[in-house]
Amino acid sequence: MMHPTVFNTSRFFESHGIKKAVFSPGSRNAPLIVSFARNEQIKKWIIPDERAAGFVALGISQKAEEPVVLCCTSGTAVLNYAPAIAEAYYREIPLIVLSADRPPHLIDQRDGQTIRQHEVLKKHVKASYQLPIINDTASAAEYERLLRDALENLHQLPKGPIHINVPFQEPFYPDPHQKLVFDNISQGAPTQASTQPHKLPEIKKEWFLDKKVLLLIGQKRSNSELDEVLEKVAHHLPILHSPLNNVMLQGIRHVDYFLSDQPELKPDVLITTGLSVLSKKLKNFIRKHRPERHLHFDLSGVAVDTYQSNPVLIRDTLLNFLRSNDYLQSVNTSYVQQWKTYSRITKESLSKFRYPKTLSETECFYYLLNKLPSGADLHLGNSMPVRFSELFDIPQNIEVWSNRGTSGIDGCTSTAIGTAMVSDQLNVLLTGELAFLYDRNAFFHNYQTKNLRVIVSNNQGGGIFRLIDGPSGLPELEDYFETRHNRTAEYLCKENHIEYYTAKNKRELEEVLADFFHPGNQPKLLEVFTEPNVNQQVFKDLKQFIHEQLNH
Repeated sequence: MMHPTVFNTSRFFESHGIKKAVFSPGSRNAPLIVSFARNEQIKKWIIPDERAAGFVALGISQKAEEPVVLCCTSGTAVLNYAPAIAEAYYREIPLIVLSADRPPHLIDQRDGQTIRQHEVLKKHVKASYQLPIINDTASAAEYERLLRDALENLHQLPKGPIHINVPFQEPFYPDPHQKLVFDNISQGAPTQASTQPHKLPEIKKEWFLDKKVLLLIGQKRSNSELDEVLEKVAHHLPILHSPLNNVMLQGIRHVDYFLSDQPELKPDVLITTGLSVLSKKLKNFIRKHRPERHLHFDLSGVAVDTYQSNPVLIRDTLLNFLRSNDYLQSVNTSYVQQWKTYSRITKESLSKFRYPKTLSETECFYYLLNKLPSGADLHLGNSMPVRFSELFDIPQNIEVWSNRGTSGIDGCTSTAIGTAMVSDQLNVLLTGELAFLYDRNAFFHNYQTKNLRVIVSNNQGGGIFRLIDGPSGLPELEDYFETRHNRTAEYLCKENHIEYYTAKNKRELEEVLADFFHPGNQPKLLEVFTEPNVNQQVFKDLKQFIHEQLNH
């Protein structure tokens, strides 16, 4: 028999504003499946592979900007959520892991499908909760209290995942004749985290007087209000642009490809906000040339010291700071011109560079990024795709997503699919073939994503290892780093009813794109084949050409 309080579980979630859930099939989580399946106020997706399911939920949450439930059976199923949960933790994305479990007395007793589930994700969640098995009125009340506590915690800043572990003992399926009816759960509006700034440290105008001030924004969603204010201060100080910060103004681009050790670019004052920054070269530059003062704006109050610069944490938004004062009008304006000069020369170098006749991965990404349809959502796989996006320009009306919380390749495709599931826009994923093949179970579901376009760069291995210092000169390169192979995406596309396109040269690439982005009745995938030796040489030549132009 199914206890009424357990059946009401989804109603508690609904009362706290939870409207979406991703389930993976199982037996031990049957009571939770029944509760959510019969709640018509919650949208559900069934994703059999838990690792893919975790990233699908992440993609849904990042686009919808609301919490998403992840529910699985007992045992190792919950461990498969770990990569997505770690990504959500560092990206501050609200996921709710709802894992079914065996009764506590069976743990470590060699009972089937039983592991130590309580707090198994504790290092990468805001909090872990262990609900009781309901066997009397007191345990039912405790079940409800803990569930409410967990859901209240979910809405507090900083956002992020939580884990609720729910043990069940048999029988846990409802009796055939049992009447299941949701209770009317009285609950006000979900408790929302305060967006009001805390008491702020004093900020003095003289801190900025004739100083070299650098504005660095990490990964975030697009924000038109912030863009409007940034446009006004862009003449006074350098605003470093990255596709991941979704700042829709020209800004200082191509930083990773012109920055070396120019002492004139050292900031006196560093202003930061947002999550992680992609450029390792930029991070190392600031760590070496530490600013006199570093102000970090974060309403959530997450204290980090990425640049080893002892930042002052300001629990307010950068937008409020820029709107409320004119401190940045008095900065050293020659500083922004120095950054702009380097950025301009690099941009000109990219347009002057002459590619060889053989198609390379570098030229492929240069061409693709300039052909993206207006208004699309762009998803960047980790490794080289996200780095090429830093090198080349992306149209300004395109929002960019990437799993840069942990920077893994494991869920790039699943995350893009999750976003496509809750979006009417065209969703374009640029990824390498290793990341794509690694996440092939992203397509193991029954949902149509005809607004999805996947472009796979296939260079028969991990091409990045030829382009970075270290592994490129080792005899173990091909077998142990690149992991050379001869696989393609063709049969995966046939199995999953995806329109399959290929290109092996510039002419074929141009011809394919004439149709590829057009609307269709099913997803489309384009696989572009390049040679690793050609890729290595062209990328090396381009970097050398930029270096020569900068020092001309």
